[in-house]
Amino acid sequence: MDLKDVKTGDTLLVNADTFLSRTIRKVMKKWGKKKGYDTSVLFSHAARFVWIADELYVFESVDNGYQPRIFSRHYDWETTDFAVMRRKEELTEAETKQTTHFCLHLDTLSVGYQYWNFIQWLLLVYLNINTFGKGDRDRFEYCYESEMEARKNLNPDKYGDVDQTDIFELLYDPNYKVIYKSKQ
Repeated sequence: MDLKDVKTGDTLLVNADTFLSRTIRKVMKKWGKKKGYDTSVLFSHAARFVWIADELYVFESVDNGYQPRIFSRHYDWETTDFAVMRRKEELTEAETKQTTHFCLHLDTLSVGYQYWNFIQWLLLVYLNINTFGKGDRDRFEYCYESEMEARKNLNPDKYGDVDQTDIFELLYDPNYKVIYKSKQ
């Protein structure tokens, strides 16, 4: 697979060699084992691919909110540890427009990364204290949740509450499949 083969609506799952990325994978591995998931494949970050004016963007929850960022300025197709997922049922032209509009809309609502979410995961995984709740769901989206929101926007009948989405819900979503994994 080449960069040009990526389609609007595909999911980017990625790892970095940073403290936060390694810590997220460690927490998700512990969570996955508690829940009985295969934890041999983990990714610390998720985003949605969108082509705009012949440029590939990733819409992702980062420190300044849900933002469109040019893929090639933040990731390297040859050296980044990542995977690409695609919905099993091909997106129609209308759905491609719908996901683009949804990502642009979410960009206007999400004004900052939900760092509190990382603490919530630590409390849940290590102390069994669940502090997840409703309230600021539209304004503050963490990466797994924002990707699940984009999936739900296309197929609301297939997804319930996306609050507290974990990497395994993305990886093992029966409506999506991994179509590419980097050589990392």
